[in-house]
Amino acid sequence: MRHLFISRNLAPESPLRAFAKAQGWALTDRSLLTFSPLPYDPPKDADIWFFYSPRAVEFGVGGLRDVTSNPAVAALGKGTATALTEHGITVNFTGTGSPAAVTNQFIHHFESGRVFFPRARQSRLSVQTALPPEFQVMDAVCYDNVPVAEVPQVIADIYVFTSPLNARTYLQTHTLPEKATVVAIGPSTGGELAALRINHHIAASPSEEGIIKLLETLKG
Repeated sequence: MRHLFISRNLAPESPLRAFAKAQGWALTDRSLLTFSPLPYDPPKDADIWFFYSPRAVEFGVGGLRDVTSNPAVAALGKGTATALTEHGITVNFTGTGSPAAVTNQFIHHFESGRVFFPRARQSRLSVQTALPPEFQVMDAVCYDNVPVAEVPQVIADIYVFTSPLNARTYLQTHTLPEKATVVAIGPSTGGELAALRINHHIAASPSEEGIIKLLETLKG
C-alpha cells in the first residue's frame, strides 16, 4: 500500500482524501505549523483588500467587516476566494494562485490604488513587494504562523508540501526516503524545495484538484 503525506489538515469531505481512499492509499494529513490570531488595526481608507490564503481570511475578515468604506476584495486563488464567499464577502478579483502570475493579473485588473494585505507574520510578501508605484501598499500582521514544537517523522511514498514554511519545517528535521515523490502545491513552495535541493513536482494549480491531477500523471 502506498502512503501519501500532506502538510495540511484535510476536511472530512476533502477531494484529496477521497482520491487517496479510491486508490487504496494510506493517508497522513498533518499541518506542521500552529496558528494564532494577532490584534491589528484595519485601515480606514484602503481601496482594495488582498487576501493571500484561507488562513488570512480566517484571521483577517473580521477587520474587513469593521470598516465603513466599501473596498474591493481580491484573493490570491480559488481556495481563498471560496473562504471569502463562505463568510459572505463578495470577491472582485480571483487570481490563479501563482504569485508572479497573480501580480500581473492584479495590476491589469486594478491599475492603481491603496492595497491592504492582512497577512501572516512569516508571509513572503510575494505580491505586495512586486507591485509598481501606482499601488500604495498597506499591510498588517493579523496572525502568527510558527512551526510545531515537535515535528513528527512520516515514512511515506509521496510527500505533498503546502507552503514554504511547512516544507522547511519538515526537511530541516527529517530526511526523505530515497525514492519518495515530492510535490509542491505551488511555485513558492517549489522554490523552497529547490533551495533545499529537493527534486520535486509542482501542481498545475495550487489546490487539491491541482494536486490530484498531478498525482494522476505520476501514478504510472
